[in-house]
Amino acid sequence: MPRILLLMTSVLALGVATLSLQSCGSEPVEAAPPDAATSALLTLPDGSTMAAASESLTREMADWLASREGQSRTFTFQGFEEDRPKLTSSGLGRAADLATVLRAAPAATIEIAGEEAQIRILATLLEDRGIASERMMIVPAAGIGTAMLTLHRGSTAPLLTAKS
Repeated sequence: MPRILLLMTSVLALGVATLSLQSCGSEPVEAAPPDAATSALLTLPDGSTMAAASESLTREMADWLASREGQSRTFTFQGFEEDRPKLTSSGLGRAADLATVLRAAPAATIEIAGEEAQIRILATLLEDRGIASERMMIVPAAGIGTAMLTLHRGSTAPLLTAKS
């Protein structure tokens, strides 16, 4: 029995040595640094923070909510599988970020317009993430291809503080 254990240990050690020698010969690859800052920190009214990539839906909404410009604004939500009422993985992330922004802006309401099956999925996800159904209005609009989100401020005071 001890000989079998010794033999197995030797084989394992030889395998590990072989693998480590193979990995030593490969060239290290470094990621290229981004050309510009890709995200900025948002400080929400409750003191929490989140990162939002520049030119993202979350960033655009946060910047608008932090301003005093107008009572409502429409944004395009892209993140559904083509011609299907199912969110893509990036769409799920956008929806989660949208819920975070809406939770931090309790006076704001949202209209969700688009293909009915898709916008109902988005509304359900938002509701599951703590956005009351009373704050959302579903507007079926066949043929627009993406969901259109209209945020209504509900107050003239800024709802978020955006920091670059």
